[in-house]
Amino acid sequence: MKLRVKIFLVFSILTTILLTTFTSFAYSRYENTIQQRIENVTDALFDNAVITANNTLNQLRETLGLFNFYYIDGTTFIDNLDDFSDPETPPEAYDFYQSNRQFQRACQNTMYINDFLYGIYVITPSGYIFSYSNLMNGSIPVDIDFTNERWYKDTMELDGQMYVSLIDDHEMFSGERRSVFFAQKLKDVYTHKMLGMLVVDCNPSIFDLSTANTMPDITLLTIENTATNDVLYTNYEDVHADFSEESRKVLHQDLNLEPLRLVAVINYESLYHEYNITGRMMIVLCILGVIITLLLSYLFARSITRPVEHLSRKMASQTGHTLTLSGQYLNRTDEIGTLYNEYNAMVESLNAAVKQDYHNKLVNLDAQMKSLEARINSHFLFNTLESINSMAELEDNEQIATMSQALGNMFRYTLKTQSELVSVQDELNHVNDYVTIQQIRFDNRFRLEVDMDDAFRKEQVLKLILQPLVENALYHGLKYCSCGDLISITGRKEENYLILHVRDNGLGMDQETQKLLQDRLMEEASFTELGQRNKQSIGLKNIHSRIELYYGRGYGLTITSEEGKYTDVQIKLPALNREG
Repeated sequence: MKLRVKIFLVFSILTTILLTTFTSFAYSRYENTIQQRIENVTDALFDNAVITANNTLNQLRETLGLFNFYYIDGTTFIDNLDDFSDPETPPEAYDFYQSNRQFQRACQNTMYINDFLYGIYVITPSGYIFSYSNLMNGSIPVDIDFTNERWYKDTMELDGQMYVSLIDDHEMFSGERRSVFFAQKLKDVYTHKMLGMLVVDCNPSIFDLSTANTMPDITLLTIENTATNDVLYTNYEDVHADFSEESRKVLHQDLNLEPLRLVAVINYESLYHEYNITGRMMIVLCILGVIITLLLSYLFARSITRPVEHLSRKMASQTGHTLTLSGQYLNRTDEIGTLYNEYNAMVESLNAAVKQDYHNKLVNLDAQMKSLEARINSHFLFNTLESINSMAELEDNEQIATMSQALGNMFRYTLKTQSELVSVQDELNHVNDYVTIQQIRFDNRFRLEVDMDDAFRKEQVLKLILQPLVENALYHGLKYCSCGDLISITGRKEENYLILHVRDNGLGMDQETQKLLQDRLMEEASFTELGQRNKQSIGLKNIHSRIELYYGRGYGLTITSEEGKYTDVQIKLPALNREG
């Protein structure tokens, strides 16, 4: 990294950290304020909607309570209903006429004040119906039998509590207009005798909360009947916001008329976006500050590193054994002058440093390759030991002895350090030990086939290149024996090359995955990647890197596959014509 870049990074990082820290602190405080503000706004909106809905329902309750008011003669309408409670002895028509006039006088003011009322009706057991309506939704015909109606039965079961219908054009009203009605069973206070059924027909606008919803674009208000799951009011069509799980807040509260409940769904993301303009300005100002800081840091770094860059270019342009110095900056008494004067001393020690660096890299490569050998099978050995321990606890079986012997062979072979090269037969023996363990583990649900002649088995190859490929085929190709059941190893000699194939009949892979894996194998081997393991395949990149580092470019692994059919890994090695 150039000195200019280092100075630039130091100044820019420090100033950026200061700016971002200050902005983060200010933004966090502002964010908390905004969140509190949003909470207050949403709570106030919801409380206002609840108050509006409850006020309307209170008006309705007052309407229902008017029948307990005393008339001039000291009686109430409820008292008069006792004469109409016996279906066997209905009163005279004149008595009904007098009572109905009193009923209508009692309803006049209420109907005038509450414009949401269509009509007020009292259905008596004797068949008489007291009614007063503004005719906007007609009236209730006198010849209708309500006793078998569902709403009538539900109201009777509520035994004095309020019944709320859904919003519909109910057949019992002759006006055929959409409405919602409330019904209540009227009883004698002392005897609890059934006196009649009170029905109040209302305009659906009784539940209109548009005046209370100050943010209709992002707030969904709904009044629902929790007993029947009917929706009595919603502004869904007016809302254009997204109410996903992450961006919404849900508030709900029971209204003072059971079983009604008000539910508010508020789009917090839109509301936050509306209130967070200042926060976004803070972020923009912080970004501008960072940009200005980066520019100033660059200019400052450039001004103090130009002499160093000049010397660096001079040094990079030198060829052969003739080195020349720049005539600039020699008269400086600061560090720059010292740097130029020490250039010759640096040249003298250059060759020694290059040799030492080359030697260190070779040592590092050797250590990394040995580390790679130690790591390549560690995960398998732990899994095998776990299987052996589990089987040992469950039953006394000869398989345990077989697995233990095979595992011991694998340990000895892995730690073998006499030579990097072994015969193909030694590699196959190592594979057979591994397969023996895995066939016991998976109850012989897969098989291994080996096809190569005896002469080929004596060829010398790099150690630990076959078993990881078989392991990869079992775990990724056969998917723990859930897909496919065959792993084959074939070998042949072509001119001066040894060609080995490890093939399975498992899942395979699509062309895109195959290309990505092959591109990964073709990446140039580096010191930092030796000993590392690719999580997408067991040891493939490690094996390819070891082969390239040992034999050179042009040797290694080639992968071919067809999704749902097979995966084939080819190993290409030079024929060394020597025995291990």
